[in-house]
Amino acid sequence: MARYKVLLVCAVGMSSGLLETATIEAARKRGHELDIHATSAALIIYSVDFAAYPVDMVLIAPQVRFAQRNIRRVVEPLGIVVDVIDPTTYGMVDGDKLFDQIVQGAPR
Repeated sequence: MARYKVLLVCAVGMSSGLLETATIEAARKRGHELDIHATSAALIIYSVDFAAYPVDMVLIAPQVRFAQRNIRRVVEPLGIVVDVIDPTTYGMVDGDKLFDQIVQGAPR
């Protein structure tokens, strides 16, 4: 059983609640643990303390993919994987597909 720690970045850190729940359920169905939390693009760049809250991966919601370069600049030097969520996966609140993306992209 693997455990994944993921930070989900969206516009204000609130619109992703349904996707968080669906993705946690998808992980549980497969026998994995998933810590996933949403935050805003501004907070991840200026306020998130990755030493206090380490994550394996940062997933960026499609509506804030414009912030990808700045987010990568902050988190990739810490060894954190960054990826953008597919718009269809996000829009359809497809927890199974998002969990697939996490498994494929997370460091081993």
